[in-house]
Amino acid sequence: MLPAAVVVVCAGLAAWRDYGSIDAPDWLPYAIVVALVVGAIALSGAALAPEPLAGVGVLALLLLAAWVGLSARWSSAPSLARDEALLTALYALALLVPLLTIGSAAERLGAAAVVVAGLTGLAVATELRLRFDADPSALYVFGRLDFPVSYPNADAAFFLVGFWPAIGLAARRAWPIAARAASLAGATALLAGWLLTQSKGGGIALLVSAIVFFALCPARLRALPPTLVAAALVGAAFRPLTAPYRASTAGLTAAIRHAGAVALLLVAVAAAIGVVYAVLDRRLVVSAKAHRLLGLAALLAVVAALAGGAAGFAVTVDRPGHFLADKWRSFKTLPTRQQGSSHLFSLGSNRYDFWRVALRTFEHHPLAGVGGRGFAAVYLQQGRSVETPQRAHSLELDELSETGIVGFVLLALGLGLPLSVALVRARRSLLRATLAAAGVYWLVHSTVDWTWSFPALTLPALLLIGVAAVPERGRPLRPLAAVPIGGVALALAVLAFTPPWLSARYTNLAYAHPSQAASDLRRARRLDPLSTAPYEAEAALARSPADIPPLRAAVGKEPRQVDLRFELGRAYLRAGRKAAAVRELEAALRLDPHSDDVVRALRSARASAGGR
Repeated sequence: MLPAAVVVVCAGLAAWRDYGSIDAPDWLPYAIVVALVVGAIALSGAALAPEPLAGVGVLALLLLAAWVGLSARWSSAPSLARDEALLTALYALALLVPLLTIGSAAERLGAAAVVVAGLTGLAVATELRLRFDADPSALYVFGRLDFPVSYPNADAAFFLVGFWPAIGLAARRAWPIAARAASLAGATALLAGWLLTQSKGGGIALLVSAIVFFALCPARLRALPPTLVAAALVGAAFRPLTAPYRASTAGLTAAIRHAGAVALLLVAVAAAIGVVYAVLDRRLVVSAKAHRLLGLAALLAVVAALAGGAAGFAVTVDRPGHFLADKWRSFKTLPTRQQGSSHLFSLGSNRYDFWRVALRTFEHHPLAGVGGRGFAAVYLQQGRSVETPQRAHSLELDELSETGIVGFVLLALGLGLPLSVALVRARRSLLRATLAAAGVYWLVHSTVDWTWSFPALTLPALLLIGVAAVPERGRPLRPLAAVPIGGVALALAVLAFTPPWLSARYTNLAYAHPSQAASDLRRARRLDPLSTAPYEAEAALARSPADIPPLRAAVGKEPRQVDLRFELGRAYLRAGRKAAAVRELEAALRLDPHSDDVVRALRSARASAGGR
C-alpha cells in the first residue's frame, strides 16, 4: 500500500500546497517522485505482473504521451505540448503503480482506504478553514468554493473521486465499527465539498456513476443505507451550504463561515449515525433470498422513480419540446449575471462554443490535430466569446482537436481498457463496484470539463481505476519485463521530468537574484530548449531596448503565441521603433482579433507612426 500512499500524498500536496496548479513546474516534482517509485518497484524483484488488458492501457497512454510530444512540431505552443506529453506519461505511471503492487484482496482494500483517507482528510481540512480562516472569502470565487484546487469544477472532482469508495467502506460489514463510521463521515464530507463548489458537471457525473454503481454492484442493498444517509444529510443542508452564492458582498464572509460550520456538523452527525448503523448492521441478519429480493426491489424502485420523474415532467410541462429548446438556448449562452438560488440551476456557459470550435478544428485536422495544447490559439481566432480557455472543456474533444484520430484512439485504449476490466469485475464485490464507479465518475466529469489537466484529482482517479483492474491474485513480474519497465520509469524521471523542472527553478532564481541572472538563464535555456520562459525573464529584467532581442528569440520559438507578439510589439514601441511595433501588434491582432489590449496598443503605435 505504500506506493499508493505516495501517489495520494503527491496528489494532496499538489492540491493543498500548489492549489491544484496545472503549470508543469508545480507538478513535475511529484512526477519525478512517482517515476522513481515505479522504477524502484519494477527493479526490486518484488513487482507483480499487470493485468494484461490494463497493461495494454498503460502502454497506450505512454504511446499517447509520445504522440503528443511529437505534435510539438506542429503545435502553436511547443513547450506546452511537451508539458502535456509529460503529464500523460505521469498518468500512465500512476495507473501502473497499483498494477505492479496490489496482489490480494486485503491490499486492494488497503489501497482504497488510503485514497479515501487522503481525500477525506483534505475535505475536512478545507471545511475547517472555511469555518476558522481569517479571510474565508479568499477561498471562494463567484459564491463557489475555489479551494484547495483553484477551479471550482476541478475542486468538485477532487472531492467526489473518493465518494463511492468511501460508501463502499462504510457498507463493509466486516470493517471495524469506528472505521465504518469514519468512512460514512468521509463520504458526507466529500459530498458536502461538492455542494460547496456547486459544480453542475460534478452533479451529472455523480448521477451517471450512481446508476452504473447500483446496476453493477452485487451488494447494492448493503450500499444503499450509507448512500441515503450521506445524500439526506447534505441535501437537508442545501440552503446553508449554497448560501455564499446568494450572499451580498458584506455578508459573504459570514455565509462562508456558516457553510463551513454546517459542513463540519454534518460530518459529526454522519459519524454518529455511522456508529449506530454499524452496530445494528452486525446484529441484523438477512437471508440470501431476502437480500436478493430487497436488492431487486431497490433497483425497481430506482427505475420507477426515473420513469415517474419523466412522466411527471411530461404532465407538468405543457410543451416539453419548447421547454427543452429554451433550456438548450440557455445552455448555449453565458448569463450576464448570477441567476437562481444556486449555480447548480444556472445552465448558461460558453462550453457550447468551446465544443463547437473543437469539433470544427477536428474536421479541418482529422488525423493529427493542431498539436498538443493548440486549442487555446485556435479559440482566440474562432471563438465567439470573450473567454480565453486553455482547453476545450472535454477530454475527448481536446484529444480530437489537438491530436486527431491517432491521439483519440490511444486515449480510448489507455482509459477504456483498464476501466472496462474494472467494470467487468465490478460484479464480483462491493469494493470493486465502488472503485469502478469512481472511475466512471471521473471519466464522465472529464467529458464535460477540463479536469484531465489537473494532476491533483486525476492521479487518485487513475490510481483507483488501477486498483479496480488488478487480478484477484498477483503473480511475480518476470525480469524480462521488469527491466524495461524500470528503465523507462527511471528514464522519464531523469531525462524527461527533471530537466524542465530545473530549468523553471533557474528561471525563478533569475527573478530572485538579478545580479546572477545571466548564468541562471543560460542554464535554464540549456536544460529546456523548448521553453520561452527564460527569454521572457531576460526581457523582464532588461531595460529598453535590451528587452527586444530575448523577446524576438521567444517569438521565433513560438510565433503563434499572441502574448509574445504583444510584448514584443510593446518593446518596439518603448524603443521608438514604430514600424516594427505596428508589424508585431498587427500579427498579434490576427492571432487574437478580440483582444482590447492589442487593439489599444496597435492604435497607439499607428498614431505614433503617423498611420491611420
